[in-house]
Amino acid sequence: MARYPLHATIAPLHPYRGDCDLASVVSESRKVWHLIRRSPHWNGIRKKLGALQSAQLEAVAVDLSDDTITATLDPLANYEAIEELCHALLSWRTGPYQLGSLTIDTEWRSYKKWHRISPHIPQREGMRIADVGCSNGYFLFKLAQLKPEIAVGFDPIERCWLQFALLQSILNVPHVAFLPMGLLALNAFPSFFDFVLCMGVLYHQRDQLLAVKRLFESTRPGGTVILESLVVNQKDPLVITPPDRYAKMRNAWTIPSPTLLGELFEQAGFKDVHVHSFGPLTTDEQRRTKLAPFESLADFLDPTDPSKTIEGHPAPHTAAVVGRKA
Repeated sequence: MARYPLHATIAPLHPYRGDCDLASVVSESRKVWHLIRRSPHWNGIRKKLGALQSAQLEAVAVDLSDDTITATLDPLANYEAIEELCHALLSWRTGPYQLGSLTIDTEWRSYKKWHRISPHIPQREGMRIADVGCSNGYFLFKLAQLKPEIAVGFDPIERCWLQFALLQSILNVPHVAFLPMGLLALNAFPSFFDFVLCMGVLYHQRDQLLAVKRLFESTRPGGTVILESLVVNQKDPLVITPPDRYAKMRNAWTIPSPTLLGELFEQAGFKDVHVHSFGPLTTDEQRRTKLAPFESLADFLDPTDPSKTIEGHPAPHTAAVVGRKA
């Protein structure tokens, strides 16, 4: 794994080559691979990760059950190299992680979202699972506790692929893969997954109904999809017209309402649709840290009125919609 860490993240999918559009998977993955190779920064990280030997990385014990994903490392582990890679891979969004004595305190206290979402996840072993918009894989590793047949994370961001490769080189969680692909590329996996989790992605999609249809089409009959999103706490969604922004995001197009989440799922063909509203997003859950040192939620809200964004829009709440494919 150590010599070709990015290739190793895809390797668990090799037995499923006949169940997906392999040409599309290869094409999409090569796009991000070439972006990494062309970047002196990302390519340098790739080379450093590949140069580390397995014995210098792999954990002797892993705990996925706690809020902080924890790895006990060999006393001879190359902590200096691991810490150097972690700092080079800023910013760390989802977590936290404890890698031996190294704490990765991420921007999101992702376990808070996990506690909200996990009661709605089917609790059975042997599923094919997708985590769409998986970032560095925190929720993918949590889902691995269900002992899936295969669990695949999807995210087209170079940093996320490299972060996952580093973490998986240490954690070595079985039956877990990562593909550097976005939501719309899910059409490469028709009727493939038993459970699909998609969080923090919908408001980045120009055509939100098409995005939900992609989730529907990638799910097996009888399968379940959970889509979680920032929402506005009102009946109607908030449409952002460029160059306007929402909470300083450059690529937010429509901030859905909880009602819209349910309507999108019903239009896409889901049955037994249920919407769950979780209340406002807080700076206790999303905040700046040492390994996520850039602007965070406190910078996105009106400092005199936290019920509004810095632009004057309604501040973000969170909600999720659950649906079943008949």
